[in-house]
Amino acid sequence: MKIPYYIGGITKTSSSGTISLEQFVTSLQEPKDSIVSLFEAIAEASKLGDKKLKGKLKEQLPFFTVSAEFEGRRKYDNIKEFNPIAQLDFDGLTEGEAVEFRTYLFEQYPQIICSFLSPSRKGVKALIRIPKIEISKGVEKGIKEYKSYYRAIETELSNYKGFDSAPKNLALPLFISHDWFMLSRSFEDTKEWDLQEFEEDSLTQEFPLPIKPYRKLKSNDNNEMRAYRTVRKSISYIVSSPGHFQLRSACLIFGTRSGAGYVDYQDAKREVEALVRANGYLKKGISGYIKTALWSLEEGYKTPSYY
Repeated sequence: MKIPYYIGGITKTSSSGTISLEQFVTSLQEPKDSIVSLFEAIAEASKLGDKKLKGKLKEQLPFFTVSAEFEGRRKYDNIKEFNPIAQLDFDGLTEGEAVEFRTYLFEQYPQIICSFLSPSRKGVKALIRIPKIEISKGVEKGIKEYKSYYRAIETELSNYKGFDSAPKNLALPLFISHDWFMLSRSFEDTKEWDLQEFEEDSLTQEFPLPIKPYRKLKSNDNNEMRAYRTVRKSISYIVSSPGHFQLRSACLIFGTRSGAGYVDYQDAKREVEALVRANGYLKKGISGYIKTALWSLEEGYKTPSYY
């Protein structure tokens, strides 16, 4: 597997060469001094409010296209090989949330090859393993297959704060970052994400999902039960730290379903409080966790999400 890299700014359309997945991980975890110095200069320019200088410095950052190799210019028609990797982006987090979520994402999903902080330190980026798409099928069919995997990934991970679906464009640049504490596992030890559209019957939950996706249902009664099943399963999987983060995610989503009218708000409040009290791990700090649950529910309620 070869990952193209580009040096010369975002206008660079042809790769400068390729590296292995292992070299990619090393380049972020053990960056060259020149890259570290460049990031320090960008941070200083940002602190001074010098957008022009910051922009010029950022243009010097190398970037990658992790999902495909290209013959010539970086565009769909020129794909010569698909890599069994998709890129994930989560933006708009606080620095504390990013550090916490980097670990949570890696530990919760065995399909994650590596997770690391974004250059701003206020986001998380990750690579996720998908099945190998054979170029022999043709570029057009290969792109459709890639996007079907990404839709399934999006269905699951868009429930998290800051999820950005832009990487469904597999030609999207992934700019180099630096994270000495990034988490990674070998490609061989990474479980393959093989779902292409979530179907309830096709799920094999060998690992805890914070949200269980279900097939779309028409009845409001069915949607109510769907919302209850999701939050109950999500909270039942909370058995270790970070408890507040996992609880917040589950209750925010349940709140969006309540805001959509599927679950009465007062019933939803009673439900999450009961789930916290019944959870062996959460009841150790019950007052704090109930506060987190109710706050998250209320925040989710403000932004309804419909099935």
